[in-house]
Amino acid sequence: MLSKDIESTIAKASSSKTIKAFASLLLLFMMILPVMAHPPSLVSLAYDSQNQSLKVTTTHQVSDPTSHYVFRIEVLKNGEKVITKEYTSQPTPSTFSYDYPLNASKGDILKATAYCVIAGSKSSEITVGETKLSVQQAGAANATNAKASLPLDKILLPPGFKIEIYADNLTFARSMTLSPNGTLFVGTRRPFETLDAPNGSDLYAIVDKNNNNHAEASEISVIAKGLNNPNGVAFKDGSLYVALINLIIRFDDIESQLDRPKEPVTIKELPQYLMHGWRYIGFGPDGKLYVAMGANCNVCQHDDEINATIACMNPDGSEMETFARGVRNSVGFDWDPATGELWFTDNGRDLLGNDVPSDELNHAPAKGLNFGFPTCHSGSIPDPDLGSDKNYTCNTMVPPAWMLGPHVAPLGMRFYTGMQFPEKYRGQIFVAEHGSWNRDTPIGYRLVTVRLQNNTAVGHEVFAEGWLQNGTAWGRPVDVQTLKDGSMLVSDDMNGVIYRISYIPS
Repeated sequence: MLSKDIESTIAKASSSKTIKAFASLLLLFMMILPVMAHPPSLVSLAYDSQNQSLKVTTTHQVSDPTSHYVFRIEVLKNGEKVITKEYTSQPTPSTFSYDYPLNASKGDILKATAYCVIAGSKSSEITVGETKLSVQQAGAANATNAKASLPLDKILLPPGFKIEIYADNLTFARSMTLSPNGTLFVGTRRPFETLDAPNGSDLYAIVDKNNNNHAEASEISVIAKGLNNPNGVAFKDGSLYVALINLIIRFDDIESQLDRPKEPVTIKELPQYLMHGWRYIGFGPDGKLYVAMGANCNVCQHDDEINATIACMNPDGSEMETFARGVRNSVGFDWDPATGELWFTDNGRDLLGNDVPSDELNHAPAKGLNFGFPTCHSGSIPDPDLGSDKNYTCNTMVPPAWMLGPHVAPLGMRFYTGMQFPEKYRGQIFVAEHGSWNRDTPIGYRLVTVRLQNNTAVGHEVFAEGWLQNGTAWGRPVDVQTLKDGSMLVSDDMNGVIYRISYIPS
């Protein structure tokens, strides 16, 4: 047996070797760790108020951006989380940028945090300065004397057609509806960056009493002021229905009291959210009130049943139900007068590039159809974040009736029911394209006609264009409405005007 002194000496030696070995391993790990895992070194923010977009630029130097990357970006507005986006890689091994649609106003504090998939994060914060309302400022200036200042000669129309100002000084003119008596009601919506402004926007009624095809100031009534973006308007049985972001209200016996209407009746409370929260409404052949419920995001899955749908209800707001699902953001629909079937526009998701996906015209001949959002776009493109599973297929979704083009922003649409336009336009669909906000080369800003044969879309063509000149827009069509004489009205929220397009045979 060894003596206790010898055993103690060996134990100390062994312990010393173990400690040294452990220390060496620890030192090696600490030397490798900064190379393997580190937080992003820089995050910078830039807010574009014109396009309502936040650019988040991150520097994260890595050797393999598919295994070591920024996997999450979170954005807070005034301390409240408004965006969470996760990724499975980063675009480059060093510096890259992501753009996010975001409503922000002067004084808002925006904070973005980039998280490394292995360890650490980096944050940056900015305060939004003066918002660049160049589009709306130009519109406000033009609205004071639109008839004289707007370059209507730039608008190209088919032979025999002409365009003129029907009404002006209508701040943020959007959706329109016409009563059987000929009263035109006009809804409004503020620009996206001031959508939540406390002073709201107004609601208009126009009666062309002298039938000269132009509304003088005395023929324009402000029904209500300071409403929460009353974008949607519909008329039925003497009452005007108005869709705000958070409510549907009703003005009874409205045409007898345009100057001093009674307090409206609330018929339905709606979810309050800003992104795609402006509502479009209309009465169907079944007598029900239909409302487009846009998705509260660019692209995401929702737990609530009403998001990203077209819903319908009784005129008193009761028995609300979903008519169509998978509808990202429809701001225009109408029923084919020949079949009674619903057609609607839908705006495709953003941030997939200049040319993907296409915006859509859709056909819903029956209740219960699913049009694909958020997992499927343009009928055949799985979403890279939500529909990219190899087992996923778009075959179970209803494809578009017609693809209108990427980011053209189709809003209002109507079947032409008049007799003034030539025969080839009767019963066809007119669509107002508001125009792209996030495309390198702008497109849209025009009216198009979609041709139908046997209840099927077979093609489309430009009907009116010229609001976009050399990449800069001076006007933005929103909605279309046929008048009793067969001429067509077009609203423009950029200039606060309504145009009238008429046809004069040669």
